[in-house]
Amino acid sequence: MSDSTLIATQNAFRRGPGGRPTRAEAERRHRALLDTAARLFITRGLDGVSLEAIAEEAGVAKRFVYARYRDKGDLFADTLRRLIQERLSFIGSYEVGPAPVDQGLQAFAEMLEVAATQPEALALYRLVITELHRFPALSSLFVDKMRLNVLGSVTRVLTTYQTRGEVHFDDPVMATELFVTLVVQGARGRALVGIPETPAEMRRRTEAAVRLFLDGYRVKVP
Repeated sequence: MSDSTLIATQNAFRRGPGGRPTRAEAERRHRALLDTAARLFITRGLDGVSLEAIAEEAGVAKRFVYARYRDKGDLFADTLRRLIQERLSFIGSYEVGPAPVDQGLQAFAEMLEVAATQPEALALYRLVITELHRFPALSSLFVDKMRLNVLGSVTRVLTTYQTRGEVHFDDPVMATELFVTLVVQGARGRALVGIPETPAEMRRRTEAAVRLFLDGYRVKVP
């Protein structure tokens, strides 16, 4: 089969009646568009890339983009929504093991800290903070996703230990916010300004954060 025949055959499978892309092909193009938009927004910022440049690099027609998004701001918001969902999905599937609460929360805290300090996570955080004033809707998007995907999952973990009788709190949401603040905020802040840390230093700080949290919420044995 010649190259031209092969290409024609591939295109035939990718298009439905009337020459329009099949649903599977349209979804593939949309994923390519969002992947490309995420990479370019993170590396260049919102002002550093045009909608046309994103479309060209993603290999899709401009009309394909405009059929789905009114403007670059719309694409930006949808890209962030997808990034947040993908980067935080692992927290939602986290399962509490049989280890005691101090060991279990230590492992969980280390996982959260690593996720928050990955280069792409830091770049995403900077991007959101930078653009919030221009896109107020991003604030509710970011907060909603954080509460649903992160804080909600952390609350689920903490209440599991409460059900087991190892910790007690009257306000699960407040306990969750305190736990995340202790575990994530300091590590992310240091990473954002480029303060290096060894794995041993990170572990020592995480242990201190978990210990401080449990000092306030651990069930006291008579």
